[in-house]
Amino acid sequence: MQPIEKHRNFRAAAKILTTAAKLGARIDVPSRITLDRNRPCLLCANHRSLLDLCVSLAAVDNFGLSCRFLVRADLMESGPGASLLQSIGCIPASRDAREEAEATAIETLGQGHLVGMMPEGGIPKGQNLVDGVGPARPGLSRIALAADALVVPIAISGTEHVWPRGGMPLVRIPRPTVRVRIAPPMELPSATDHEANSAAVMAVISELLDGR
Repeated sequence: MQPIEKHRNFRAAAKILTTAAKLGARIDVPSRITLDRNRPCLLCANHRSLLDLCVSLAAVDNFGLSCRFLVRADLMESGPGASLLQSIGCIPASRDAREEAEATAIETLGQGHLVGMMPEGGIPKGQNLVDGVGPARPGLSRIALAADALVVPIAISGTEHVWPRGGMPLVRIPRPTVRVRIAPPMELPSATDHEANSAAVMAVISELLDGR
């Protein structure tokens, strides 16, 4: 089962957002990613900034792949980036449309495509961070188990120094470094306990974080 190679819209969007991200940060992305070619793979990253999606797109594009990301539905309905997010096949996610979003993600994984998500569900507040990450929602586990997918934990650090929570993007000299670190695909530990599965993934991400 091969993840699809990057298509024209994804490639164009990734280049635009990568260029924008590099205006404010130096992006440190691994040169390769390990995937299981015989199993669907769900990419799961932590969330610290609105810049995280740009960095995630840059990372996937760097590996010569494309990915359908679960994104807040309101960001796809209006605003300057709505058309771009729609054009690259992002999956709108919200509390009201949770089942539909998860069903689309499961179907997409079953077709051999990569799906990406930030399972914390939003940018966690400082008091909710434990070892650098917030609690993950159980949708991560529901999607992965239903699709018989492996999970690829991804740690993103430094984006909060470029685009802080609740603020606007900052220009700093020298530019801060944003680092992306990726663990090998992992099997979820439980066939039924969604909370335990989500916690296990976030624990791996925590270990990868730069400085937490």
